Amino acid sequence: MTPLEGSVFVAVAAAHFALGLAALISRRHLIKIVIGLELLGNGVSLLFILGGYRAGDVALSQAVVFTIIAIEAVVAGVALALVVLLARSGVAIDSLAVARLARGGDR
Repeated sequence: MTPLEGSVFVAVAAAHFALGLAALISRRHLIKIVIGLELLGNGVSLLFILGGYRAGDVALSQAVVFTIIAIEAVVAGVALALVVLLARSGVAIDSLAVARLARGGDR
């Protein structure tokens, strides 16, 4: 891998991480937050693969990434199931509405 290809990997990973962080910071729409978490995980996974390639231990970095992917799938499934439950109960898919509901406010 040339240094330019490594730089492209880092740039793509940083873009995924930045987009995910921006989605988390917006904290408005719950589905956007879940997508932001997935983008954060993708950015970290790309950096793990690049680090494993540079260190010469690709097998270990792939094992870590497979574990990260499995954990992300479970987290996304549970989070989206909670969002669907909230949507069915009549609460808007908005983090502020969920916060009001958690404090005991009306629906």
